[in-house]
Amino acid sequence: MRYSESDGIFRLEVRTEEDLWYISLLIKNGDLIMADVMRRVERNADSIRNKKTEREKVSVTIKVEDVQFEEISARIHFIGVIVGGAEDLLGEHQSLNVEEGDFITVIPSDPTLFKKDLKETEQLKEESVLVLSTSDESISLYNVDESRNSIEWKIETPHGKMYKSQDDKYLDKLISYLNPFSKNEIYIIGPSLFRDSISKTLSKLGFKIINTQVSGSDDEGIRELLQGDVLNLRRSAESKLVSEFLKRIQGETSLYGIKRIGEALEMKAVEVLIMTDKFFREKNSSFFLEKCKEGSCKPFIVHSSWETGKIIASYGGITCLLRYKLPS
Repeated sequence: MRYSESDGIFRLEVRTEEDLWYISLLIKNGDLIMADVMRRVERNADSIRNKKTEREKVSVTIKVEDVQFEEISARIHFIGVIVGGAEDLLGEHQSLNVEEGDFITVIPSDPTLFKKDLKETEQLKEESVLVLSTSDESISLYNVDESRNSIEWKIETPHGKMYKSQDDKYLDKLISYLNPFSKNEIYIIGPSLFRDSISKTLSKLGFKIINTQVSGSDDEGIRELLQGDVLNLRRSAESKLVSEFLKRIQGETSLYGIKRIGEALEMKAVEVLIMTDKFFREKNSSFFLEKCKEGSCKPFIVHSSWETGKIIASYGGITCLLRYKLPS
């Protein structure tokens, strides 16, 4: 995320949907947002006409009371009270929508902490990876980024035909579809027989193919790929962490349930605290985050709308990985 700072005032540039998500976590109730908004302004046309109201752009400072990340419309909806601007507007409520491509000016209540959290977002890469999914029924190219798996194209294949008879026409079609991506690294997934055959053929033709050990295809295979150590995406880290939580439940080195997690935090036994963004925005989340800080554990916020976030939500919105098994 790009930003500039001067005397505790931060100007943020919203470049991606992931930037939006992070901003919705960074800006908290009590922070100030400076923005131009449309407000109705009364006008007296003359002594005969009735009063009219017109919408005009005015500059205001809003004290944030509520932050809502709207996944479907890809925006943040802020609600707050006007504390700076025209005198007749002070104290009135104002909503503000922020979308990709917007700039937002923030005066945080804790500039030091806000800057520290912002610096962590500098490590995020605005990138995506190409994943070629193979099977004996179809081959698809996916663009996988921090938000979603977008399919570029899909080619239906006769069952096993191209692998057994080396159908030149089919191979020509595949190559023509891949040519626009010849300079990109392409991860290939699918059952080993088909994956290895296609990987070998495309590599000989000069494509930058990374042959994985992922046997699944399409979304299932991408999920498996994200849980490995291959992709440098936050989605991958989130997927691995949630997968680790599920694996450890039976061994009792991961926990769920607010009371049990609270007790584990008091004992400083928590290694990683995992919560959904929705839980993070609740008032009682501050208790868990403060205890996590005291115990030197790592907090990790997951996207409620992603599959991983829905899993954590099903366990109450907050879970954790333990440093050791707790005594019974």
